[in-house]
Amino acid sequence: MGPVKRANESLRLIEGFQGAAFGLADGVVCILGMIVGSAVATGDLKIILVATITGGLADALGNAIGFYLSELSERGEQIHAIEHGENNSVHSMTEVLTSGIFSFAATVLVLVLLLIPFAFLTTVNAVVTASFEGIVILFLLGIYVGKLSNESPTRTAIKYVLLGIAGAAFSYVVGDLLRVWLLSF
Repeated sequence: MGPVKRANESLRLIEGFQGAAFGLADGVVCILGMIVGSAVATGDLKIILVATITGGLADALGNAIGFYLSELSERGEQIHAIEHGENNSVHSMTEVLTSGIFSFAATVLVLVLLLIPFAFLTTVNAVVTASFEGIVILFLLGIYVGKLSNESPTRTAIKYVLLGIAGAAFSYVVGDLLRVWLLSF
């Protein structure tokens, strides 16, 4: 395999990882938010599952489309830069598509992982377990991204975890407000 082909394969993997990392991080924050918010608002397992599955799949599709369009836009900027002699690399359409697919797949993976506890545990214990799973996913992703970017892996992991906790806390507050509102009917 020649150096250009290896470089192209490497770029494709990097673009795929960016899509996967986005899908994992966004998936944890959004899907955990749906779980926590709907659990606080209703405590009803059926509502938690319906809200999380429909919202999680919509999030996965939105991530895929959003990442695809973002990469497509970046590709357009790269082509424009080449035309003006400012750049020498352009994302291939395969890289653009791979990013979107990896983003979708990673978000669906998070959805499945965070819902597994609901098959075996009480609702309260499943919410706690899903929250723990989300924190672990964000921590591991943060360590990996920290290593890739030559930043402190621990500091990056802590940032990721804190952002996930902030999302869950926000969803808890929204769920509690909705619970109060629902009880007023």
